[in-house]
Amino acid sequence: MIGFNAAKSHRIVDMRENYILRRELVQLIAPLRELLGEILQTKRTGEVQLTLVDQGVDLLVKGVEPEGYEAMEALTAFCEREGLARFSIDHGLGPEPIYEPVPATVTLSGTPVQFPVGGFLQATEDGEAALVNCVREAVCDGQRVADLFAGLGTFALAISGKVYAAEASRQAVLALIRSAPNLAVEHRDLYRRPLDASELKNFDAVILDPPRAGAEEQVMSLAASSVEKIAYVSCNPATFARDSRLLADGGYKLAWIRPVGQFRWSTHVELAAAFVR
Repeated sequence: MIGFNAAKSHRIVDMRENYILRRELVQLIAPLRELLGEILQTKRTGEVQLTLVDQGVDLLVKGVEPEGYEAMEALTAFCEREGLARFSIDHGLGPEPIYEPVPATVTLSGTPVQFPVGGFLQATEDGEAALVNCVREAVCDGQRVADLFAGLGTFALAISGKVYAAEASRQAVLALIRSAPNLAVEHRDLYRRPLDASELKNFDAVILDPPRAGAEEQVMSLAASSVEKIAYVSCNPATFARDSRLLADGGYKLAWIRPVGQFRWSTHVELAAAFVR
């Protein structure tokens, strides 16, 4: 069986069709059933992660341990037959690419960025475009912009002017440095070491795109800063509301907020907002 877990359960809902995923991903499900049926151990479960990149499908599997020369030959043949961009296996110590004819990349605002195995992207291209447009509008003519929780540069690469990007993932930082040497990129955990008021004074605008936990520590520093504009992208309305309260108490006004429904037929929603001092 290949599918998603039922809500709050380990039960797998077998997936025979899917009208949300991109066709390139859905077309791999049937071939994967055959492949995993041969190499997945009896009564064991594995995990499959599919990402569409510039070169095709980037496939990562976990909990699968192909043994012997024939199993590896079967994997290579599968990759060539299905035209995969990359195939990686995680044995528990981190993902290891076993097939990658050319470096896998994703293009963000016209810039190809090397895509780390298991990396994070926005869920859809149109959702990403909507968020990028919101961020551009929020920071508008800011000449010195800080992109915090920058990831692979989804927003940093879309902004003109002098841009500083901070990100905790070392792989994402290295990919962004290689792809955009004009950006000032720092490997930095903003939960443990947020930018303080003395650092924030160097920027006209700040972009925030934190994980679901929000950015409470960084927002507290922002609330005490002189930054004129903040673009906040959130995937969790609850932590966004908490952080918004801190910014409002610090003298910021919520200029506008827009929901972006890129998680179709689910309860999840992305949002973008603009704060001005």
